[in-house]
Amino acid sequence: MFIGTVTFVKYKPVYTVTVSGDTLGYVNEKSELDENLTKYINHREGTIACIDIANMPEYNFELVTRKTVTQEKKIFNKIKDTAVITYKTYAITVNGEQINEVDTELEAENIIATLQEDLKEGVEFNLGIVEIYKTEQTSTSKDLAFQTLNDMKLAKTEEYEAEQARIEAERLAQEEAARQAALYAQAKVASEATSYGSGNISGMYLTNPLRTTPLITSRFGESGSRRYVHTGLDLATALGTSIYPIASGTVVFAGWQGSYGNLIMIDHGDGIQSWYGHCNDIYVSVGDSVSTDTCIGSVGSTGNSTGPHLHLEIRINGTAVNPQNYLY
Repeated sequence: MFIGTVTFVKYKPVYTVTVSGDTLGYVNEKSELDENLTKYINHREGTIACIDIANMPEYNFELVTRKTVTQEKKIFNKIKDTAVITYKTYAITVNGEQINEVDTELEAENIIATLQEDLKEGVEFNLGIVEIYKTEQTSTSKDLAFQTLNDMKLAKTEEYEAEQARIEAERLAQEEAARQAALYAQAKVASEATSYGSGNISGMYLTNPLRTTPLITSRFGESGSRRYVHTGLDLATALGTSIYPIASGTVVFAGWQGSYGNLIMIDHGDGIQSWYGHCNDIYVSVGDSVSTDTCIGSVGSTGNSTGPHLHLEIRINGTAVNPQNYLY
């Protein structure tokens, strides 16, 4: 009894806590530490999906001097720091691509429902929800997610509308080309036609740039509804008809030029140039040497044009002259 009394006075019972063989300290009650760890593991807040502690503590009963300090809080925090926390968020996808994350599935569903309210049929903007699991917490904002997705929706809608407008413009252009072709076929005005070669400038032999019989729809010097005097000759024919130079020379310009649309300029020497406007396609580049057998482009309706035709200009020392003085 005496020994027991002395032992009780001098010593106290505690539990040594070890994790993976490492001693963390002493606790008075192992049940209290286990209970606190269980509460922590089962805690759910915000986007936390689960908390996992791989190695739980082991206990050994010991008698230590009463001066020995137990460290329940410190040991709990050490074990808690080893926990792996998995967070779950909900990513909203557009056409299968993850765009933004929000905290809850309900937030994601509400955003999708709002975005789909006035979505135009045909716009490629397919929305979905994917669960995301991470061991690092990331910031989320339903307002930012909605704004980002709404901006994407507007951009997709504008892209769709622009494509529809392009398709409609192409359809109208094809209809106009067909109308012009029918008009040309019906005209058959021989006086408006020419042979492949019918004139020259300063001894330079000229050829028909279209290799076909076009319809002259606007002559040199006419004004009509224009705000300026016409500086060339408009030759209507089918869309895509090949264009050839009226004489050999060097390409000095090939590209877009305001109301001319796609324009090709060829220098023939001695101050003589020929211009070919409203082209649908351009097949030559600046610096190319061309002959009357070189296909330089195709008839189109680009620039300020009401239908497929070739705008032919002949310039001498920079001044436009009437092409019908030499052709047609």
